[in-house]
Amino acid sequence: MTSSNIAAIQKCVSNTLDGSAIGENLIAGVIGDAPSHYSKSPRLWNAAFRHLAMNAAYLPFDVDDEQVGNLLAALRDCDRFMGVNVTVPHKLRIMDFLDELDAGVKRIQAVNTIVRTPGGRLVGYNTDGEGFIESILTRQPDRAESFVTSLKGMNVLLLGAGGSARAVAFHVADLLDAGQLIICNRTLDHASSLAAEIEKVGRVAIAIGESKLTAHAPKAGLIVNCTTKGQGGVRKLPNGAAVMLERYSSLAPAHPAQFRENISTETDADAKWRAAAAQNIDANNLASMALARCIPSETRFYDLIYHPEETVFLRHGRLTGHPTINGKSMIVNQAAIAFSKRICNAELQARGIDTPETRKQILEVMYQAW
Repeated sequence: MTSSNIAAIQKCVSNTLDGSAIGENLIAGVIGDAPSHYSKSPRLWNAAFRHLAMNAAYLPFDVDDEQVGNLLAALRDCDRFMGVNVTVPHKLRIMDFLDELDAGVKRIQAVNTIVRTPGGRLVGYNTDGEGFIESILTRQPDRAESFVTSLKGMNVLLLGAGGSARAVAFHVADLLDAGQLIICNRTLDHASSLAAEIEKVGRVAIAIGESKLTAHAPKAGLIVNCTTKGQGGVRKLPNGAAVMLERYSSLAPAHPAQFRENISTETDADAKWRAAAAQNIDANNLASMALARCIPSETRFYDLIYHPEETVFLRHGRLTGHPTINGKSMIVNQAAIAFSKRICNAELQARGIDTPETRKQILEVMYQAW
């Protein structure tokens, strides 16, 4: 990568790129609003590069909406650029700047992986759904057995209908056989729209509002939280306000207090928010625990959130005797798939190590690096 390449990329991102890490290496990375602040991807990918003795570096790219197209143009022009992962909030918008979309992306309508071809074309893929399925149906390095033995004939309750829910929904629906996918969302229209799309491809899905949770949750064999309820940190809203959702469970409605976006910089921000939201948090938690007690103990609780490690949803599941798992396994699996099957596949093939054993090693190394 020449200094002009670095300069062109640096102009598009708000974080400072590490020139010493780039050196003469091949380049991969993650595009998001601020992955340099929170993403674990650099740690996972750079550990895999070291394990395979690849001369490559994985970098975070903090990019605003208006710079996404410019960043992709700069990366497209760089011969040593292999590809990137894409995280919030760019998974939808970024499709407008790509030369080709994989069939899976066209179905899900979201991109989380981009590969640069030798000819400089940018191709979009999505490994989220496949990563989720791998994380539940195959034994993970940190578990004694798979989280779920089979999805055939199972009723799966999906909480949420956003981008991550879409990827999970389509892949789960493919494997349910005689089972049913139940999509629950605060805004029923969004759940209905997703269910209709799944029905169009010959799968079974129904949409429900949060008021129907108590009727459907006890009938599910697997409950998956794809909402942001329970997530740590401050969440920005389109209206310029901000909310904190960590103390909420996705098993019950939530109406969090809203604050100005810069509240997170104040030393007593958490105390102020807790005071304003206490009554609503208590109502949410009581309803969640009451419902968890009514759900058969063999029902599994899965949360796509990994910060905190145990959300309120998972804690209520554990305390009422249910098997639980957080989003770490999905993150690691989708990363390993993006590494071995997409972004670094050409390099693995050229070295003659595009094998199941290599893919297993990559997964294990990423787990260890977490």
